[in-house]
Amino acid sequence: MPEVAAEARRILEANRDARPRLLVLLCENRGRMAGRDPLDAPFLERPQPILSVPLSGSMLADGSTFLLGPDETGTTMVPDRLGHLQGEFLARAVLDLGLGRGHAEAGNPVSPVTTVDFAPDRDRTFDLVVDRTLPAVEPPTATNLKWVELDSPSLTRVLGRPIRHRAGVAFPPAYFDLDAKRRFWPVIYVIPGFGGDHRSATRYAAMLRDPSMQTYLPQAVWIVLDPEDRLGHHGFADGDNFGPRSTALVEEFIPWLEKRFRLVPNEQGRFVTGHSSGGWSSLWLQLQHPEVFGGCFSSAPDPVDFAAFGTVDLGTDANLFEDADSNSRACYRAPLTADRDHVMMTIAEEIAMERALAPDFTSGEQWATWNAMFSGRDAASGLPVAAFDLETGEIDRDVVERDWTRYDIAAMLRADPARIAPVFRDKIRLICGDRDSFYLDLAVARLAEDVQRERARLESTDGPGYIELVPAATHGTIVPIAMQRWYPELRRLVADAPER
Repeated sequence: MPEVAAEARRILEANRDARPRLLVLLCENRGRMAGRDPLDAPFLERPQPILSVPLSGSMLADGSTFLLGPDETGTTMVPDRLGHLQGEFLARAVLDLGLGRGHAEAGNPVSPVTTVDFAPDRDRTFDLVVDRTLPAVEPPTATNLKWVELDSPSLTRVLGRPIRHRAGVAFPPAYFDLDAKRRFWPVIYVIPGFGGDHRSATRYAAMLRDPSMQTYLPQAVWIVLDPEDRLGHHGFADGDNFGPRSTALVEEFIPWLEKRFRLVPNEQGRFVTGHSSGGWSSLWLQLQHPEVFGGCFSSAPDPVDFAAFGTVDLGTDANLFEDADSNSRACYRAPLTADRDHVMMTIAEEIAMERALAPDFTSGEQWATWNAMFSGRDAASGLPVAAFDLETGEIDRDVVERDWTRYDIAAMLRADPARIAPVFRDKIRLICGDRDSFYLDLAVARLAEDVQRERARLESTDGPGYIELVPAATHGTIVPIAMQRWYPELRRLVADAPER
């Protein structure tokens, strides 16, 4: 359709720094993968084929044809060859215009899902026609739910493109009661995990409307923040590639939210929570701004000690993909028995998919996100400096030591225990399963030892903070366990919050 190509050219003309790529995504149509939309790639539980090639706005015209494959110049792909593929696959093409994190962003042109059958005696070429765009999904409405956006002058100035704060605000029933005892409300800031955004406020609004949940869910204003940038989950950390996200949140967005929604402008009325990448973000915010937040509730955070960055020691290991004995490093597991795991994916497999999506570290997927969060910015390209080689896994020691170590929470504690240890003692509740699916428990265990040691050296060791590893819990099963543990305390904290 001519209008699809024309709109893509218009978008790219307005975004001169965009780096568009044409992707072909495949997904085997059998077993547990049957019926899955290839657009949902990458699939962590079972990696699937991905091909991509860079494009430019001048190449986009109605009827343009592009060839992707192992013998086509410019194609990046995983696996390296497609000859071993057998059986029925679903295929889809998408033109990633760089509109947001990942290729499934609204506005990207796509093809319909097409069935492809690979057989030894058949030609392995197939055609995909990009003839539509992914529609924008309007967020739902509810009586106790508001969607808000605010221009960020500081982020816009630093990054050179318009940046807005976004959030979903969910209200408890009494917020609208003119006779309620409380006029100014405590707030619980929620930071979604990787791939999530502010739209998950819908779930909190539904729970707050449910009468059966009123004695369980803390009665506060729940504000779900948007951690998404086109380079990935920015983690609310000030950095070279995402800009001063932490500072902008506490200096621009939170004061504006407090004035607009009658929120308690006091640390005793502000709490922050998150899971996974959101768990790391909540910890980071609490440690960077201990005077702003009255408590942090973090579950299964991304690596909090870079000596256990999943299964990698970034301080001593030379390669992400293999250990010193050439054994592949695992990154995703599922428990088989009490003491045995099934490795679902290796780091090499995960990064291969990210490289196929975007070999310049702009895929917005997990490792590319960490690289954008923690690395400096290359002045020539404007892209994050690479901390490791996407093809070989070789770690750049200089980049890690110069840039990444600034975000190592355990190292921060060891370097400044007088400042950091009291925050863990007084304000941080951290919980993680000891069978975490992404091996995040390894870093949590190391941090727990450091916190225990430094806390014992404080003049007073008493405080509500703790770090707990839950036996047999995984990345997913720890979530309800954490809620059961935290909500009673949060109910008390928000009930005791001052009016002003």
